[in-house]
Amino acid sequence: MGCVESNLSDEQKAKRRRHKALEAELAAQARREEKKIKLLLLGAGESGKSTIFKQMKVIYGVQYTVAERKQQIPTIHSNVLQGIKILLDQVEEFNLQDKIQCRNQFDEVKSVDENEIITVSIGNAIKTLWTNEVVQEVWNRRSEYQIIDSVQYYFNKIDTIKMPDYLPDKDDILYSRVRTSGIVTESYDISGYNFEMYDVGGQRNERKKWIHCFEGVTAVIFVAAISEYDQKLFEDSSTNRMVEALELFEEICNNIFFLQSSMILFLNKCDLFREKIKTKNIRDSAPFRDYKGRDGSYEDGIQYFVNKFMSKNKAADRQIYHHVTCATDSKNVQIVFDSCKDIILRKNIQSS
Repeated sequence: MGCVESNLSDEQKAKRRRHKALEAELAAQARREEKKIKLLLLGAGESGKSTIFKQMKVIYGVQYTVAERKQQIPTIHSNVLQGIKILLDQVEEFNLQDKIQCRNQFDEVKSVDENEIITVSIGNAIKTLWTNEVVQEVWNRRSEYQIIDSVQYYFNKIDTIKMPDYLPDKDDILYSRVRTSGIVTESYDISGYNFEMYDVGGQRNERKKWIHCFEGVTAVIFVAAISEYDQKLFEDSSTNRMVEALELFEEICNNIFFLQSSMILFLNKCDLFREKIKTKNIRDSAPFRDYKGRDGSYEDGIQYFVNKFMSKNKAADRQIYHHVTCATDSKNVQIVFDSCKDIILRKNIQSS
């Protein structure tokens, strides 16, 4: 071997050293990849997946810089304007426009492009409209049309958002909504372990892209919005959102790609569910006529939907872990994820 080495030219020796270094780096990279914990966030559209994803950055990642916070202003302004204009459109759809007293503000906001920056004047008009009893009546009928529930957070904070020196805080960013398209990835060092999380689009036309995330996934976190039992899909106004979530969970839970992955269910938007259940009975929604719990009972409603999801698991020996979550509550998400982390780490050790 030594003789062969000595017969090589300097250029050949250098080439051999580079080759060995490359092989060593590839081997090290393979070991790192093997130890990496891959988490896949799945769920139907509007379930709150992306908010969970952003919470992970808040809790475990690098905090938002001032520049990043400023970059969120156009998105937040657009969310506000889209939301209020949807409400005003529905005022007209329900033939309630003649009951509107603040007609000047109504016309002003209707004429604003949803991509404009919110001025103090527009902000004042939005505040007047949001507190108007006709607009509130339309808001309370929101299961009859498409609007993002979380936009009320911005309406209630419009006095801050309308100011020229407005700088979004972490909660403002968490509530912002940009529909996920494709696959977004973030990595975090948690308790000395490298976690890699994938967020993918939840609408039907985005799901075909999920296949690229399937290989070597340590755990699947399936997010379902428990508050949406009386709402319809954005992309299909004939399909109940909870029915869609249940069918998708059945497909994912029993998918051959995930048989070796931990399956964790997040029943999300529990804050909205707690409020909705007081006035919207579950059995009043056609797909859930079999609900036998108490009307208005948060606990009975939660258990009913837990049972619905658990019944979709066709493998009797497979455990599905479930948690009730509020994606916009950092403390809640951290407590839940700390619990999930132990499950995920045990699974990773077993498979390594």
